[in-house]
Amino acid sequence: MEIGRAITERAEMLENTSLSMEFTWAELLDLSRYMGTVKYKKGTTVFEEGDRDIFMCVVVKGGVNIMKRDEHLAAKHVTAIGVGKVIGEMSMIDGNPRSAAAIAAADTILVTMSKESMDLLFKEKPYVGLKLLKKIAFSMSQRLRQTTGVLVDYLEKSQLL
Repeated sequence: MEIGRAITERAEMLENTSLSMEFTWAELLDLSRYMGTVKYKKGTTVFEEGDRDIFMCVVVKGGVNIMKRDEHLAAKHVTAIGVGKVIGEMSMIDGNPRSAAAIAAADTILVTMSKESMDLLFKEKPYVGLKLLKKIAFSMSQRLRQTTGVLVDYLEKSQLL
């Protein structure tokens, strides 16, 4: 496992996100041991809809656009994900292919974690793993609430027509 400066740098990047409210500095260091850092230029694909790679990312700089293909295979903008937010967490939980694509909206830095690394985290640092899982569940809950609100608005508008 990687030691030293790279771990500290990742922990510092995570400290500037909402994770710092959930994790102590020591826990951020522990978490960072199981993560990597990837840089994307604006417009670069992070992952495609349907991809089977299982990893999640925390946006630490820049942002990511989430795109979903419609029935005519045209890419539609779903949402923009900014600093401190997590993407790709659904595949970590259910193991299914990506439900949407993620495209770097600007020059972006992501701190990433693979499914294998998350499983190792649960084995070696279960308390930190549980806190991460709670954060993922909270993130998914917030997105579901947001999606439900958008769906209700859409249904109300469609009934008015």
